Amino acid sequence: MKKEKIILVLNGEIPKKKNLIPYIADYNKILCADGAANTILNYDINPDFILGDLDSICAEKLKQYNGKVIDLPDQNLNDLEKVLNWCLDNNFNNIDIIGFDGKRIDHTIGNFSIILRFIDKLNIDIITESGIFHTIKNDTIIKNLKNKYISIFSNDSHNQISTIGLKYELKNNKLPELNSGTLNYAIKDDVKVFCNNNILFFIAHKKMKE
Repeated sequence: MKKEKIILVLNGEIPKKKNLIPYIADYNKILCADGAANTILNYDINPDFILGDLDSICAEKLKQYNGKVIDLPDQNLNDLEKVLNWCLDNNFNNIDIIGFDGKRIDHTIGNFSIILRFIDKLNIDIITESGIFHTIKNDTIIKNLKNKYISIFSNDSHNQISTIGLKYELKNNKLPELNSGTLNYAIKDDVKVFCNNNILFFIAHKKMKE
């Protein structure tokens, strides 16, 4: 059975309407976390679900909305964590995320720590202005990477990671700190990654100058 394409829109920087509408049309389901719904509804896009504690949504916009509103009131968790838990409960296991960054840096840091806790449970890709984070499981080959900047993040300090095709290869290395696998770049078109547990693999849009 074909996997559903699901996109989660967070309340960070979101592409302009003319760019977002054709991009988002490729998805089977559109999820909005709380305040992100204000922008999406302003774009005349009707998401399938609006989720969160609903404290940031314009009341007038909500009256015009004809999809499903999921109230997630737990104030001990932020909207991203609540939505990801809801996705797990509803078997939405493959999720692309936009609006992850671009506003408050403290929210971005907090959200990143949440994502790292969920990559063993969900297959998450995060699309940002500077690049894309991919969830990597087991042995993977990523193509067309030569001269692109690469960073690797793991939430497991015992995770053994190896690579073939990067300037600074990992050979059963562990990443004890969050920055231990950053500031690398690809020297081959195809990069192979081997890991015991899931990792986040960041590919920058920008290439190194040859």
